[in-house]
Amino acid sequence: MSARFLSLADAVAEHVHDGACVALEGFTHLIPYAAGHEIIRQRRRGLHLVRMTPDLVYDQMIGMGCARKLTFSWGGNPGVGSLHRLRDAVEHQWPRALELD
Repeated sequence: MSARFLSLADAVAEHVHDGACVALEGFTHLIPYAAGHEIIRQRRRGLHLVRMTPDLVYDQMIGMGCARKLTFSWGGNPGVGSLHRLRDAVEHQWPRALELD
């Protein structure tokens, strides 16, 4: 199989479907915000998000209703504070209930 180069929009459209398990990894300046924002723009729903420590891009995806489940090792971000949409989803099922793993 040869490599193919796709735009980010095309890659998300082709590989991230509703209900998919998605891991967007990176640390500090390497956090893939553009990929998370493209997933939000394409209105993906029911995603199982996986990350060592959820950060702002995952908080944004939760707040926009993209996530149904979150697998993580520790929830929070000492550099920027609480993940407010994660807390809303867990405590108030808003914008939807979030299953934690």
